[in-house]
Amino acid sequence: IGGKGNKAKPVGKLAGTRDPGTSGEEITVLFELKSVADIGLVGLPNAGKSTLLRAISGARPNVADYAFTTLQPQLGAVDLDGGLSNIVVADIPGLIKGASDNRGLGHDFLRHIERCAAFIFVVDLSAGLGGKPGIRPWEALDILRAELDAYLPGLSNRPAIVVGTKTDVPHTSRAADALRRRTDLPVITVSANEFKGIAELLVAAEDL
Repeated sequence: IGGKGNKAKPVGKLAGTRDPGTSGEEITVLFELKSVADIGLVGLPNAGKSTLLRAISGARPNVADYAFTTLQPQLGAVDLDGGLSNIVVADIPGLIKGASDNRGLGHDFLRHIERCAAFIFVVDLSAGLGGKPGIRPWEALDILRAELDAYLPGLSNRPAIVVGTKTDVPHTSRAADALRRRTDLPVITVSANEFKGIAELLVAAEDL
């Protein structure tokens, strides 16, 4: 609290003196950012999220054939409408079953997801195909939506589409058909490595 300044003092001998102020109140305020991106890429580890972000933006997240390549959200600006507008898309680190119970740093990753206005659920169409290891895409989608709602009820109800990746792998079209039969969300299939389906994806993303 401030003291009285020179104008409050008389002229003459006391001119220029002051009353000292006293200590004021101090508070510590923590601000938490509640918006990180327009759209979040949500998927299990190794679903192809980082490769997809590379294909639709100028971002260059790390890409590798092992889990948890991404440990922090990677942001990319995506041009829409011929470059007249753009959106920010976040590559969110991969979720695992039990993320809502904080398995695999799940709470940290889910907090990032909560800050996105809409979602692209990214599932690997080749997972579990022909004896290949992995969780079938429709099962992966069920896990993702369940983990979001267990963390924050209704979170999975935000605007969303599903992107099935890795269509360059043989026989994934059958997995895509099965996925469409098992979800009420729009499904777009892409090969990010070959840039197939990217234009259709951007049109769908613009409508979110």
